[in-house]
Amino acid sequence: MRYRFCIPAQKQYIATMYYNIHTHNNITEQEVVQVYNQYSRFNAPQVSGLYTAGLHPWYLSAQTREQELQELEQLITDDKLLAIGECGLDKITHTDWDLQKEVFKQQILLAQQYRKPLVIHCVKAFTETLQLLKTITVPVIFHGINNKLSTIEPVIKAGHYLSFGKHLLQPNLSVRESFLATPLTQLFLETDDADTSIRDVYKSAAKIRNIDEKEILLQLEANFNKVFHGRF
Repeated sequence: MRYRFCIPAQKQYIATMYYNIHTHNNITEQEVVQVYNQYSRFNAPQVSGLYTAGLHPWYLSAQTREQELQELEQLITDDKLLAIGECGLDKITHTDWDLQKEVFKQQILLAQQYRKPLVIHCVKAFTETLQLLKTITVPVIFHGINNKLSTIEPVIKAGHYLSFGKHLLQPNLSVRESFLATPLTQLFLETDDADTSIRDVYKSAAKIRNIDEKEILLQLEANFNKVFHGRF
């Protein structure tokens, strides 16, 4: 099966940028739009370029959450802050479950209030996460997808975006199936914490889809512009 990208016919332009939608590595690559993720020290952004910021469920503290949420809110009007996150729910971390849910809800409210997209961290909690996002009206990106199709199918059906990364470099059958089932119009690519180039992720993505890499470039540029209004 050949997957086509969905760019209006009148927009025949050439994409020259690779979009790394989520990374923890503060590096610079030519022809790469990189979105750095900051999950602490919200009172002092650690990069000069584009970034996202959010309270990660691994690092939540009942003692500091209110201060961190206040610091996060102060950042939200920064034009370089593209989205809130990564934030979400994780059932295998030691962080208290009720604390996770409460802080996640607060970040959803901030996203709605300030019309910022959300970047989601979700581990074994897709049902609960989707329930909390049921009335969301801003774009949502589930990052680090490496799940079987039955797990992520509800995310696809809900119309959210899915971001794949290092697991495409040596994909197992479940990851391949999930990636092939994700519409290109709902796709992003990332490096997360992996020591690899986003170009390698694009190459693997194109190979798995059996399409020209330019098709991935064009569609992800369109997705980026749609979600973030071309801010780079």
